[in-house]
Amino acid sequence: MAAAFDELAQLGAGIQLTPGNLPTTAFREHVDRSSVPTRRHHGFAFDARKTATWSDDACAVESESVHPPLAGEHLGWRAWFERTAERPILEVMYPGYALGTGDEVEAAMADGIVLAVDISHVYLQRMQGAMAERTWRQLQDYNRIAEVHVSANLGRADTHKPLTAETFGLAWARERASNGDPVVLECYMHKLSATRRREQLDLITRSA
Repeated sequence: MAAAFDELAQLGAGIQLTPGNLPTTAFREHVDRSSVPTRRHHGFAFDARKTATWSDDACAVESESVHPPLAGEHLGWRAWFERTAERPILEVMYPGYALGTGDEVEAAMADGIVLAVDISHVYLQRMQGAMAERTWRQLQDYNRIAEVHVSANLGRADTHKPLTAETFGLAWARERASNGDPVVLECYMHKLSATRRREQLDLITRSA
């Protein structure tokens, strides 16, 4: 965790703390000592590679943003969400998850739920016929978006590929970033050179 954090910190941007890295002793203190802004995501934990996000139909992590459960699992999660005072940001997902269809996303917007819009997940919904263009336009204008996540995929699976100039939704991500909204680059940075990492950030921050 510490090695990955320190590598990304060199880019001078905030860091989303996500599951997957091997724990480092006193990693929480390591992060606290840095000046890098962070956001915790989904099943992240400071002392574990990954933790269960949902347990007994309730969110079991302290992350700012989480994936809703798989469709058909933790069926009481929405009731928990509606009655709790400290609600996590819910991420727009892809088919197979709650919030994985346009109809579910529209219902979430009608209920005023604060969302993290993962553009690559929207692309999967669009390519798989689960979200209409009308819903995508409505989502872009929704006024309760707390985060935007962006990466590329081929429309079949959430592969977190690097961005290209033609990546679906990139112009909108740039617009949100220019407005000061949190935009999270979720491509697999550990596979890229330092130069390519910088190029990825530049794709988001440059003018459309």
